Amino acid sequence: MAYQVFARKYRPQTFAEIVGQEPVVRTLTNALRLGRIAQAYLFVGPRGTGKTSTARILAKALEAGHGGTDNKGPTADFDPNEPICREIAEGNCLDVLEIDGASNNGVENVRDLRDNVRYTPAKGRYKIYIIDEVHMLSGAAFNALLKTLEEPPAHVKFIFATTEVHKLPTTILSRCQRFDLHRIPEPLIRAHLAHICDLEKVTAEPAALDAIARYAEGGLRDAESALDQSISFYGDKVSEADVLTLFGLTGFTPVAALGRALAQGDVGAVLKAARELAAAGKDLGKLSQDLLGFFRNLVIYQVSPTALEGDISTQEKQVLTEVSSQISRSAALGILEELSRLESRLRYALAKDVVFEVALIQMSQLKEKVSLESILESLGGAPASPGKAAAPESRPAPAHEASTPARTTPPAATPTPAPPVSTPVIVPATPPPPPAVPTVTTTAAQKAWAAAAEKFALERPMEADTIRAVQFHACKADQIEVMLPTAMEKKLFFLRSPRNLELLENSLNEQLGSKLRLVFILGDGRTAPAATPAPVTVTSAIPGKPAPPPPNMSQEAFLADPVIQNALKIFEAKIVPPASR
Repeated sequence: MAYQVFARKYRPQTFAEIVGQEPVVRTLTNALRLGRIAQAYLFVGPRGTGKTSTARILAKALEAGHGGTDNKGPTADFDPNEPICREIAEGNCLDVLEIDGASNNGVENVRDLRDNVRYTPAKGRYKIYIIDEVHMLSGAAFNALLKTLEEPPAHVKFIFATTEVHKLPTTILSRCQRFDLHRIPEPLIRAHLAHICDLEKVTAEPAALDAIARYAEGGLRDAESALDQSISFYGDKVSEADVLTLFGLTGFTPVAALGRALAQGDVGAVLKAARELAAAGKDLGKLSQDLLGFFRNLVIYQVSPTALEGDISTQEKQVLTEVSSQISRSAALGILEELSRLESRLRYALAKDVVFEVALIQMSQLKEKVSLESILESLGGAPASPGKAAAPESRPAPAHEASTPARTTPPAATPTPAPPVSTPVIVPATPPPPPAVPTVTTTAAQKAWAAAAEKFALERPMEADTIRAVQFHACKADQIEVMLPTAMEKKLFFLRSPRNLELLENSLNEQLGSKLRLVFILGDGRTAPAATPAPVTVTSAIPGKPAPPPPNMSQEAFLADPVIQNALKIFEAKIVPPASR
């Protein structure tokens, strides 16, 4: 007997042999058992997932048992060695016609089909038309098929298969029972390959089967072909190293090492590992996909360690446990997003190694990035320790212009507060006497605050939970008091920043039609701490000489302020004198 490749030799012949498509198998077997047989079926799915094989098995189930003494059928429990079933498997059955949609896509072909459906089957129970890659039919061919597909003769059944269902007209889709075949999980592919190795008397390392299962990307036919090729090249003993060399793949250990270096932010180790893999002839596109899978598993493991049970090996679980403690979930998600974009960029890049290395450098720096919220919390947190509170290197002049907006005159009466100087709380410099405002009822003020807080949450989604935790407290003639929980005192600096305070007050004024000030109090009844520094006047600098420090703060006090120290530490900044004019 002539040699057959594994994809044909081990093609499933019954419903029980179909791998990884249990919902489809269950629906079809129940329909056969109950006699609920449709006139048209549509199998949709990626390559190598079993569309054509399932169509042939369904055809066998429809034809099996016809002409026997008991005329048993259609049935899902048919004998694959029955003559008509063997004819269908070999493609020799006159009543089961397999048509290639790519080469028979014209309206003339459909007209011939429409003329032939009138004739009864020669041997079987039904006349079955299996059209593979049905999306390749032309628009005119689809239109010619519509009436026959909707109301075919009782002895005719249609079975369609396609990888691109979006190209089918909705008029065709609505006349078929659709079955979606999904990518087959790696554990099932691995088990099927091991079963083939047992039948072929081939010794294969489990890691080699794992590599082939990853390479197949959910397609069982691709996995069978890869195993067949590996055995042809290396004989009856297949190792992981052989498979990786043959297909240019990267094993889990190098991928985990590269992922660990990315998580640690070690740029040198990342570049070294990437160049070694590229020099070894590894496919950078496949490597980026492997990294994408690694960080996908890492993020899932950080969210729920038990979600990957059964999908990963013990070695992979140990690596994920180690790496998950070295990187935050937000940074891991950032790397995952960059890798998803990198895959498409590599597909069309000319210098793939350059694009790959630049992307890895960018991803390795994601761990060092901090959010604005963490910076604000650090600035408004506890003062620096005495050992770190010393002033930096002495400079000829302070840089208060960098942190204080320049003014030529004191601010006029305005609700916009002045920036902070010595504390993280920003308050108006010298608030003028409040103007007379109409009386606002407590109910109206409470509704206005709820609307203002909701508007703030929509414009600042990262701080939605913070603003919704602030509760209305009281309404006075010229101000509205809101209560901030004591545990959220550090958020006060953020809420009372000029932009946020202006946004809240403007929202309240729009709701009430009155100009009221917003005052924060803490949950224990204390008024939120505030500093009232005098307004700062900055004069024009004389060439070669810096402007004098604020009148209410000496240069030494400015440099030793904990807020300034925290800002210098976070931004890795230095205080320099202003440029000469």
